[in-house]
Amino acid sequence: MSDPSDKPTPGSKSDTASAVKEAIGGAAGLAAAATAITRDRFVHHAAIANLYELEAAKIALRRAQRQDVKEFARAMLADHEKVGSELKSFLGGTNSPQSLPDQLDAVHRTLIDDLDGAANEDFDKRYISQQKIAHQEAITLFTTYHHSGRDGGLRNLAGLALPVLQQHLEMVNELEKAS
Repeated sequence: MSDPSDKPTPGSKSDTASAVKEAIGGAAGLAAAATAITRDRFVHHAAIANLYELEAAKIALRRAQRQDVKEFARAMLADHEKVGSELKSFLGGTNSPQSLPDQLDAVHRTLIDDLDGAANEDFDKRYISQQKIAHQEAITLFTTYHHSGRDGGLRNLAGLALPVLQQHLEMVNELEKAS
């Protein structure tokens, strides 16, 4: 985890610059998700996406202006804690030598920094925008592995997580419409 004193202060990140970073990060994430078909790559990308969701939800619980956005963040925290736990349990149950990352990659760290640095009046919009991109990426990742992964147990886990991720995207779309 990073030092809390390194976090950007609210309003220190430009909304326009953040939108560009989100678009670039989203495109890179979707490309990676669509090709993450090996077991190790799927596990790594799924764990990073999950870490991002947990960290973003915690920030949203602190900073969101709208009650519906806070409620969404609570749901993300609960659901993604469960997904992370299931992934850890699965790996432990298979005696996998692979360990889950405990820190975000550079792309997701940038998104978190932009979220932390959003001005109060821009926060909800930025969180919703990032959540839309993140869930599109996660759905692509989990669908890809569910259809073409070689580890049957992990394919099953991906298939079970897909309806939850799709529901999250629907929730994000509703939040976006309400803005």
